[in-house]
Amino acid sequence: MNKNLKNFGLNFSRSIEKWDEAIPIGNGNLGALIYGRGPIRYSIDALALWDERKSEVTKSESFNYKTLVECVKGGDEGWERKKQLFEINEDYPYPSKISAGRIELDFGETSSEITSSLDILTATANLEYKGFKLESFVAATRPVGIIKIFGNYSLKLNIPRCFSSSGKDSMNYPLSSVLANDGFTYYVQKTHTDYSFAVVLYTKRCEGFDEIYYTVASNEDSEDFLESAKKILKDSAELGYDFILKEHKTWWHAYWNKSDVSIPNKEMEKAYYLNWYLFASTSRKGGYPMTLQGVWTADNDSLPPWSGDYHHDLNTEMSYWGYAKAGRLNEGRVFADYLWNKRKAFESHAKSFYKVKGYLIPGCSSRDGGYMGSWVQYSLSPTLTIWAAKAFDDYYRYTNDLSFLKNRAYPFFKKVEEAIFSLFEERDGKYYLPISSSPEVYESDAKSCRLGNTNFDQSLIIYLYKTLSEYATLLGKSPERYGEILKKLDGIYVSPEGFIMISQSTRLPFSHRHFSHLMSIYPLHLINYDTPENKRTINNSLWELEQQGTGWWVGFSFPWCATLYAIAENGGGAYEKLRAFVKGFLSPNGFHLNGDYKNLGFSQWHYRPFTLEGNVAYNDALQEMLLQDHAGYIDLFPALPQEWRGQTEFKKLNSLGNIRVSAKTKNGTLSASFTAKKPREIKLKNRFSSDKIFVKYKNTSREISIKGLDFISLDLLPGTTFVEEI
Repeated sequence: MNKNLKNFGLNFSRSIEKWDEAIPIGNGNLGALIYGRGPIRYSIDALALWDERKSEVTKSESFNYKTLVECVKGGDEGWERKKQLFEINEDYPYPSKISAGRIELDFGETSSEITSSLDILTATANLEYKGFKLESFVAATRPVGIIKIFGNYSLKLNIPRCFSSSGKDSMNYPLSSVLANDGFTYYVQKTHTDYSFAVVLYTKRCEGFDEIYYTVASNEDSEDFLESAKKILKDSAELGYDFILKEHKTWWHAYWNKSDVSIPNKEMEKAYYLNWYLFASTSRKGGYPMTLQGVWTADNDSLPPWSGDYHHDLNTEMSYWGYAKAGRLNEGRVFADYLWNKRKAFESHAKSFYKVKGYLIPGCSSRDGGYMGSWVQYSLSPTLTIWAAKAFDDYYRYTNDLSFLKNRAYPFFKKVEEAIFSLFEERDGKYYLPISSSPEVYESDAKSCRLGNTNFDQSLIIYLYKTLSEYATLLGKSPERYGEILKKLDGIYVSPEGFIMISQSTRLPFSHRHFSHLMSIYPLHLINYDTPENKRTINNSLWELEQQGTGWWVGFSFPWCATLYAIAENGGGAYEKLRAFVKGFLSPNGFHLNGDYKNLGFSQWHYRPFTLEGNVAYNDALQEMLLQDHAGYIDLFPALPQEWRGQTEFKKLNSLGNIRVSAKTKNGTLSASFTAKKPREIKLKNRFSSDKIFVKYKNTSREISIKGLDFISLDLLPGTTFVEEI
């Protein structure tokens, strides 16, 4: 466990006035944001809280892929018709993620600043003022949050105004009231469907302090959900704050023991650990995957940005980059599990909208997998399903779990392929989709769907068939069909000058936030940095990004670009992009705010909507600088900046095939260890500075000459094998 974890939390000597700078706590389903001065606010949220009424546009008979293709190909008139038929009418705010309201604790006059802190080692928050003290956490293993209060206060439970107020952002629910009896404070909210939920608090009076226990429950949990919630809180109160805190600390201690990273830049190292804290706080085994804001929906009495949806145009996928390499498998697998559990909804979408069999996912979807709307070039892009399905591939490749491959990954990929193949049109002996786009290029303009076949779609389709061919071979099935289809697909579109194109005929025309045309480099690894031709192509494409500049980038663009630099073994470029992200796009509490809100010159966007994907993408990029494994070999420290070459270390990062790797570089000297559960042969890129290495396993050691070798082959036995320079 990293010795600096105690120092990598949050400490504020001033009162926190903004909700997106609040102290975040959570357990993967229930979350809270702690901020305010008078009163102190605990903004409560739960991942399961949704209004899932169907979008009005989906009820039209014209809501189908055939009509969409006709609109896109129908000139300006068709494009206008597309907007009417397929894009959400703002008069209808649903479907949408919704928040739960907030607890307000009023301690009277607070004329000076309130100090506060978050200990990420134990996931506990503390606030202090001369007249009061608050200690709090959201229990890691129970559906409750707990606040220990020292001082005199008044308690209020606030219901979000958007539930019953008037206006386009209002859900227009029946008016609810806060009730209080027998130590409980709560409200029950009815909606316009059968769905109802409650926010429930229980106050336990103790000698010298109070304890407030809170939870969120709905009629999906039980028929008598209010009484069930009350029982959960009463039972928790009987166990007590200290008992539950001990359980809570045990869970977090195990979580932090999974892997470690140590780099010279402590500000960037702190961001890494704070990001993994946020990840575990909003993504847990058995729950829902994180939405755009996870368990921290905006506390502004309105609906969240982009309705807090499952945005499969980068956001959900990027939110689960790198978790497997960090060994955070239980927390990260939730996305694949969610896709599997909702496969019937995706089958229904494929049948009703596309008129095909198989699985296809709305690019912007609600908790139940329903269509959320937005620009059709990604909200109704069939290839986004392939990108989402990569969640299965990531989990399999890092665990080497053949049962998961056979029973989850392969069946899901097969059903996606069944749908994709049914959409193909054959032209000149090649397969193409009827329409193609490159997400968010040309925004909502008609040009976005009139680029010709794009590298975004092409890369994902190639990845789909290559992956299925490999899966079939591993499982003893015939890969022949997939190979034959691959022959009838174009390759990646690269210009004669060596630039990866947007589409068959278009190079990157301007600065843009979404590197959708570079999917083949990362995250799909179709083009590796391993041949002179590939190196030229990747370097040229990065140069093109540099030439266009970062003016139209948003926060997540910077870590994605850092990952591309890491693939190109350019540690300096990766470092500068990550440093810009930390300096310009992180709120004081660590939240990724999409815009350059400090006006530091990194981007022309200066807004501050909060989403989580940039936080996780940052960690993924940092790990790619330290360990790469996608090209058939393990590469230690492939992209270190000059500033980190004195000493950088990582422990227990996970490599493909479920091999735990630890490595340290100090003043040019490299040492490493590899832990395997089964006998394995690995290929290691030679980055040692000497001509000989020692290989040690248990009580045996041997000397190996590596002079002139580009790669070193090592036979691993169960347990740990150590390698160091002589």
